[in-house]
Amino acid sequence: MHWVVAAPYFETAEDRWISDAVDGDQHQFTLIPRYGDDRNWHNSKPRAGLGEWGDRIRQAGQAVRAPGDGLITAFPQLAAAVGAHQQLRRDHRPLVAWVFNTEGINSGVRRLVARASLRRVDRFVVHSSAEIEAYSNLLGLPADRFTFVPFQYGGDIETERPVGQDEPYVFTTGSAFRDYDTFFRAVDKLGYRTLVLSGSRALAGLQVPTNVEVLDQIPRPEIRRLVRHARVNVLPLSPDAATAGLVTIVEAFRHGRALVATRRPGLDDYFIEDETVLCADLHDVTGLAEAIERMWSDENERARLDLGATEFGLTHCTDEAAARHLVRILDEVGPEVPAEVR
Repeated sequence: MHWVVAAPYFETAEDRWISDAVDGDQHQFTLIPRYGDDRNWHNSKPRAGLGEWGDRIRQAGQAVRAPGDGLITAFPQLAAAVGAHQQLRRDHRPLVAWVFNTEGINSGVRRLVARASLRRVDRFVVHSSAEIEAYSNLLGLPADRFTFVPFQYGGDIETERPVGQDEPYVFTTGSAFRDYDTFFRAVDKLGYRTLVLSGSRALAGLQVPTNVEVLDQIPRPEIRRLVRHARVNVLPLSPDAATAGLVTIVEAFRHGRALVATRRPGLDDYFIEDETVLCADLHDVTGLAEAIERMWSDENERARLDLGATEFGLTHCTDEAAARHLVRILDEVGPEVPAEVR
């Protein structure tokens, strides 16, 4: 079977994707590159603007016009755009929405539009099991249309911790659904050198402690270097959204780094307390500071937790693991089993 794949991060039709890890020749894949420029994820708005929607609609149109037995999209905007194109063209090929994660369709009009365009989707792939019920209710679709697959990171991997680091630091990155107020209060108590990579929207109105340096607009390879070299990586989260921080979690694990993180719903698929993470309760300044101190001061503890995170990442979060799930899903929703005939 031949599948057409559209993702907003494809720059060319020769880009790397998890399809490269699919064994055998039962499934073939054609990638449809994006329109428009790549964007700064830290400063991105929670809802797509008109320009971004225009780019997604053009990419979706090219995907639907491409020959193939079925379609795969990444992120909700492309799934909605492809679904709308399919309705207009009376195209009943199966559609798989990979990386389906959204908090931007809760208003009445947006929900109506989303329900109309996304009813074409045969399978939504979510990366937290908590999202199944949340999005099933939001879209008015049966829960069996949704499948949990662990998020994966298949980029360059380096797990060696630097030796003789002169200036150890605490590091955190990300903007969506972060609780930097609690984090700043915790690291202010500790006084350790701290690096924060986030957009201005997430830090607006907060007092940055003197031991904290705020970074912005650095290349992704440098971000990953900062993750690997940090003595402690922290993920401070708010309770908003069905889930949050998955990219940060998986990239840290794949680079052999455990986390100090906020204990919140939606992350039970990844957080094994005292094995891959040390957790603190929501808004618990003292608990977060104690968890950071525990990992900072005990080298053996860091090594044990890093090993647990590494093993979790290798088992669940590689391209090869995701490719096995992809093949299973494509076999289930193949052209002979359309979701509906409309």
